[in-house]
Amino acid sequence: MADVNTRLYEGLFLLNQQNVASDYAGCLDHLKDIFTRAEAELVAMSKWDERRLAYEIEGQKRGTFILAYFNSRSTQIANIERDCSLSEIVLRALILRADHVGEIELEEAKKQAADSDVETRLRSEPKDDRDGGDDTAASDDKAAPQTSAQSAGAE
Repeated sequence: MADVNTRLYEGLFLLNQQNVASDYAGCLDHLKDIFTRAEAELVAMSKWDERRLAYEIEGQKRGTFILAYFNSRSTQIANIERDCSLSEIVLRALILRADHVGEIELEEAKKQAADSDVETRLRSEPKDDRDGGDDTAASDDKAAPQTSAQSAGAE
């Protein structure tokens, strides 16, 4: 996308908490699909925050905020906003030109996006794999006090 009319934009997307909790990776893929349909080049995307909302939006009291930086033609911003308003996953979207963002901030956003990729992999990992490691640690913790009690009784 080497078009001279492309600009850097910053988008803050409020996602439905229930959808994020059940399929985090799917929600991020949904946002990426919106950018793809608008022919936008995604620079960085990461989770900004999960928090309680000041007021209910479409019956939701909590939401997850996703911060994205992307290059797009200005004529495509209306298409992105339309896709967001039609989406059941995206509750709200705010898109601004990112002329205020410098190279340092953009590099930091890319690093945070890499950290967000790790979170995405962990959330999409089958629950059985995560529980297996936790059960082993829990059984080791239970064994440690018994060993201490046994050694105390031996004295």
